[in-house]
Amino acid sequence: MKPIFRPLAATALLVLIAATPVAAKKQQQPQDIDFGAVTCKEFIAEIAASDEESAGIILMWLDGYLSGVSGDTKLSWKNLESFSTTLMEGCAQKPGRKVLEVAKEVGIN
Repeated sequence: MKPIFRPLAATALLVLIAATPVAAKKQQQPQDIDFGAVTCKEFIAEIAASDEESAGIILMWLDGYLSGVSGDTKLSWKNLESFSTTLMEGCAQKPGRKVLEVAKEVGIN
């Protein structure tokens, strides 16, 4: 191997090694969620099995969806926490209903 290609080969190898964790992480992404099809029972089980960050993302998505439907443009952290608690309680009472239906009923205060 010519001397000029050694640094290029070493650089290419380092790039491949560095990219491997990124590629592995992309393979571990969660599956898409169809909130119109997910029952409250499934939703509660999924939230219980999720880490705090994933659960927060899911609840933020629901907040954003409902805000889009209602035209609300303000993110209130206090109301998001209250909404999350009320949604989980509502779903616990109606495990066979779709989570999005219960979320719309609960709304955001």
